[in-house]
This record gives sequence, C-alpha cells and structure tokens, in this order.
Amino acid sequence: MGIENLIAKLLASGADLSTRSAVRAVLSLMGEDEELADQIYIELKNRAYAEDFAKVPPEKRAVFIPQCLRNFRECQAELGEYGFECVKCGCCPVGSIIELGERLGYKQFYIAPGGSLVKKILKSKVPKGEIKAAVGIACWPELAEAAEKLSHLRIPLQAVPLLRAGCISTLVDVKRVEQTLSLGIGSGVRGSKVPSIESNPTPGF
Repeated sequence: MGIENLIAKLLASGADLSTRSAVRAVLSLMGEDEELADQIYIELKNRAYAEDFAKVPPEKRAVFIPQCLRNFRECQAELGEYGFECVKCGCCPVGSIIELGERLGYKQFYIAPGGSLVKKILKSKVPKGEIKAAVGIACWPELAEAAEKLSHLRIPLQAVPLLRAGCISTLVDVKRVEQTLSLGIGSGVRGSKVPSIESNPTPGF
C-alpha cells in the first residue's frame, strides 16, 4: 500500500494521530509496517501546518540544513556561532538551496552540525520573534523529533526528507526544497500546495 493510501486509511479510522507514538500504535493495530510511523507523522504535520507556515513572511522563516549535505572533502565553509557558513562554492547542494531561498526573500539559513546547536538557535531567536516558522531538511527520525519539539514552541514546520540518509554524502530533492520554500510566496499552486512525499525526486547532487 502506498503512503498516500495508508494515510487515507489512518485518517478514516478516526484514531489519534497527534504524536509519533500514537501513529506507531495505530499502524501496529492495523498490522502495517511500524517503521513508516515517522514518515507518516511528518506528512500529517506538513499538511496540518502548511497554512500557518504560508502566512509567515520568508524573512521570519529559518531554514535548517544538515551538515551531512556538505561535500566534507572540499567544503570551504567555516564553523561560526550558528553553524557552518556556506561560501557557495558549488561543491554540494547547500549553496543552491541558500540561493533559492535568498531569491524568495529568506534571510536565515543554519547549517547546524548537531541538535544542541539547533536548540541554541531556537532558544536565542524564537523568544525575540526572529523565527516564526521553519523549514527542516533531515532524515525521517530527526524530522519527526524536530516536529514534536517545534509544535511545543508553536513554530510551524515544513519538513523535507533526505533521499539518502547517513553521516556524509547525503542527498536531497532540491526541487522539493524549492517547492517547500515557495509555500505562501507568490500566487497559484506554487505558492500554496504542500509537496507530496510520493512526488518524483530530483536529487541536487
């Protein structure tokens, strides 16, 4: 069963799907693969928060990019207070993602080497109103964990999963990142439609 059909089945059941553990429990009761829990949870959260996310101006949206997308052998970025500072050398998709965001009006990009730095960024900037929404790029478990934490902070998240996870040389669908960044910006479908998990991937590198 495809993810979209499985999500429809879960929604039709009327079960509680508000947390990762709840989604996992329902999948277990239905005899479905529990390993899909994080993926389904993220898709549900993306849909639930898309409208709130779209209302936030791009300069108040933070884009969290995993350091594993960097070409660690050739990366020229230096580690600063809030993560690696990309110089857009063209050796990995990070620079392209930042350029896409900048064209749309984004100002905040964080290439964080770990969760502790992400917490530091949120602790510093959310109370000041500098971050009111977030785009997260990561593997499924990390996205699910981030979604739970950000929901407590009332920060709408739009999550983009890595096509290939790991500690180095990961991949992301840059086209999907662009679609996500574009939510609420401009008019028509490009500005309002939540990218589908089952859309055709276009790896950046």
